[in-house]
Amino acid sequence: MDLSEIRILLLGDDNVGRTSLIYSLVSEDVVPINSNLMGDSIRPTTDDISIPPEVTRARVPTVIMDYCGRQPMSPDEIDDLLLPMECPSPNPLLQSSRSLYSCIRQANVICLVYAFDSRESRDRLLTVWLPLIDRSATTIPIILVANKCDLIDDINDEKNNINHENREFFRSTMLKYSRVEACIETSTRTMKNISELFYSAQKCVLYPINYLQEQNKLTKRFKQCLKRIFTIADQDNDQLLNDFELTTLQDFCFGKIQTNDEKTTIEQLKKEIKRRTTHGIKVVNDQIRETVTTALTYQGFECLFELYLNKGKYETIYTTLERFSYNRKLELCVPNAPEDLSGELSPSAVDYLTRLFRRFDSDNDSCLTLNELNQLFESLIDIIPPISSSLANIKHCIYLRLVSSSSKASLLTLSGFLAQWFFLAHSQPSLTYSYLFQLGYSYSLSTNDDISLPSRMTYICHVYGMPESGKSSFLKRFVSSTIYQVRNSSDLAEKSNNKTKAFFSYDYLSKSPCKQVKSYAIDFVRVLNETKCLILEECHANELDEKILFKNANVNCFLIDRTHPRAFSNVATIYLQQHVYPRLPCLFILTKADQPSIKQDYPLPIEFFCRQHKIPLPIDYSSVTTVSIYSNNKDNNQQLTTTTEQMSQSWFTNLLFRSQNNSTRSLEPYSPRGDKTRHLDDIYVRLGYLCVYPKLNYFTNSTNDFYNTDALLKYSLYASVVTLGLVTVARMFR
Repeated sequence: MDLSEIRILLLGDDNVGRTSLIYSLVSEDVVPINSNLMGDSIRPTTDDISIPPEVTRARVPTVIMDYCGRQPMSPDEIDDLLLPMECPSPNPLLQSSRSLYSCIRQANVICLVYAFDSRESRDRLLTVWLPLIDRSATTIPIILVANKCDLIDDINDEKNNINHENREFFRSTMLKYSRVEACIETSTRTMKNISELFYSAQKCVLYPINYLQEQNKLTKRFKQCLKRIFTIADQDNDQLLNDFELTTLQDFCFGKIQTNDEKTTIEQLKKEIKRRTTHGIKVVNDQIRETVTTALTYQGFECLFELYLNKGKYETIYTTLERFSYNRKLELCVPNAPEDLSGELSPSAVDYLTRLFRRFDSDNDSCLTLNELNQLFESLIDIIPPISSSLANIKHCIYLRLVSSSSKASLLTLSGFLAQWFFLAHSQPSLTYSYLFQLGYSYSLSTNDDISLPSRMTYICHVYGMPESGKSSFLKRFVSSTIYQVRNSSDLAEKSNNKTKAFFSYDYLSKSPCKQVKSYAIDFVRVLNETKCLILEECHANELDEKILFKNANVNCFLIDRTHPRAFSNVATIYLQQHVYPRLPCLFILTKADQPSIKQDYPLPIEFFCRQHKIPLPIDYSSVTTVSIYSNNKDNNQQLTTTTEQMSQSWFTNLLFRSQNNSTRSLEPYSPRGDKTRHLDDIYVRLGYLCVYPKLNYFTNSTNDFYNTDALLKYSLYASVVTLGLVTVARMFR
């Protein structure tokens, strides 16, 4: 555990051998018979004894303090002795000695020493010293030390009587005072338990038992920690730990230990647990190997740690807790996220999240119900990570790929689950780091040898347009085949518990009734043979600078409402306001293709504006019907009607939407757009291509119009490479 030093305070009456204990520890020798250290007379304050870490068994710097001030003679003097140094006392004897109050406050553990052959010093522990420590308002662990146990070795009858009294005193005191964690007998004449005493004091600080056990039962907090550890270790989510999972857990916590003295075999543990509880071990039929094996249930997992507690293996327990980032108070300590986070999920993280989805999909329907989602976050998330205040005041409506069950409840698909993670990683990398850490991703990495660095997989598209131009419908059609009854992440989090709600809704704690609403749509598209995550963010004209979550987009999408006369004027103004040069690739879309067009109130025709700024010609689109870039809609013969025949014959279109017969197999468990779907989805796939290959934006939809010689050369070579199927070579043109 993370401690700079351990401070041990020795308290007790005079002449009980406190100084002799320190002398024996430091000198590693017995105290001479004629030494004046045999009695602790009242003397000036001694300096603290510092012991370097390499000398101690716990490998922690240790400071031993021996209080040498005036001893309390009766309970009436307790209040005076507990006065801090800055508080004046009418007693002059107290003003010249170290404050007992400050000694107790500085200590991490207190050793109460009494003489084995002195009933008076033993009784004063109950009447003076233990009440004095309680009055100091501390929770310091206490060790009872019965010193000078060698003085009664010669008389057997007296020894038996004193031993019986001493054991009874230990038992009754530990029952009355929960902070008394250990009792030990010592002797500075025979060096009995000298090093064990101070090692026990160190262990009381490093491995406090009061957080683990209360009234001979596991504490509620300790059970919560064990439940989370059990869930992380249960990789197949069958509520059992098989031999492989137990071995993996043991190797993760203690390393691959070979000696029998340091590592109890799994079979021995199972036999011991089976003797203690009837439901700790379950018989499992291994159908693959056609054998019968036994596995550990959660009840057996708790029994295992109770066994460690009874045997005093506190170090084993806290080593396990520490490997899962729990401190001495059983608080989960999430490490700070690295400063160089890329905002992308690594392939191993995507694989782990996919397996996590499969683990909690109990009915194997490739969807997570609300109960399954709640179970996932409730069992693994211990601390809800803090959310930035700037995000907490904005309502984020994220459209994910959901399906509706027979009970009209939303079911989260794997694509929607991963899409939310990609959105979180790109918008809040530190928040994603905290979530992945608590979900046990670091535990998964310990058994994964193939750890690849994250590559660029997430791309941002800003969607602009006038109000009522169809932006929301455009976002909904990205994740659904219809614009009706499409639910977002806020609807999913509405009936969830707080931990699930915090993951899907940034504003779950905000009580402000009037909040700004931001809409997003997230799904996967296929670009050549790679899957990319495309995030569509709805933007408005007044949000060009400060209110956009993703400042740097990869492509801009402008929606032109053909039924509004100033729709294109609004889009052209937004486009020209973007002062970044070279401008981002963009796509103009004529929405509401199922309705008649209206002449636009703008000095230049749309086709001339596009050719002037080297932009592909607009695409007809309707969120209600199936009108897409492959349609040949020539109704109304209006100025805004796009020449789709030229578009369908161009090299650019054939390149982007070529047949999938030559494509390789899908490497991902989710189905991105571009694999099997066409028509309306082609627009979203085209956005994905423009994100990954922005140079394609230099080409118009005509085979004869090229405006950039250098780009033409790259495009010709690129088209040839794609035709040959050499995808890896094509990547250098990103």
